[in-house]
Amino acid sequence: MVKLILSLTLIWTLSSTAEAVECWDGKGTDIKQQTLRSCNSTELCATVALQGYVDRTFTQDTIRWCLPSSIFSEGKHTFSSSVGLASMAASVHLCNTDRCNSQVIPYPRVQKKNNLHCFTCDNRYSAVCNKTVQCVGMEDRCVSGTGKDPYGTVHTFGCASANLCDIASRLELLPHWLFKFLSEPKCCGSSFCNSAWSVKLNVIPLLFGLITLIVS
Repeated sequence: MVKLILSLTLIWTLSSTAEAVECWDGKGTDIKQQTLRSCNSTELCATVALQGYVDRTFTQDTIRWCLPSSIFSEGKHTFSSSVGLASMAASVHLCNTDRCNSQVIPYPRVQKKNNLHCFTCDNRYSAVCNKTVQCVGMEDRCVSGTGKDPYGTVHTFGCASANLCDIASRLELLPHWLFKFLSEPKCCGSSFCNSAWSVKLNVIPLLFGLITLIVS
């Protein structure tokens, strides 16, 4: 019993004194134009390569920063969503050693349309969400919820990848996050399952609402 207590105490001590990692921070692929920052012990170094359309304008960028380990796990991830007039996909690499996010990672491949269809809105502030969108690539969920940004209540239907649905409720922990969720995000896996009648016009912005603000 004493050995168990000592072992648990040692584990707690080591975990509570975990050192912060030093990560690159900034936009673009050129490390020379970016700065180093010390992330806290609960964050990972991240490289994000994102591309897509915002209001019919194509955007592509690479971002390096610290991301909470409570949202993302170490390793490689790809996220995708198509909501309203925004369609974005991102490759995300996360690591936990100093300056490990110096690498240049490829942008997501062009995604082909799949068989899932979801309701969407004309724009993210519209309360009428009876338009339809055909999902692409790994987007295998229709999404709905309610949120607010600095300009008002956000109303959005659309498509998302399942792994994006998994982390949607914790996105408020992201740096520079400007949305406040008013209800738990809802995701479902069949065409048009996010109808306005089923969710009573409660809808959400997802991860790429944040990204559109960062790259704009």
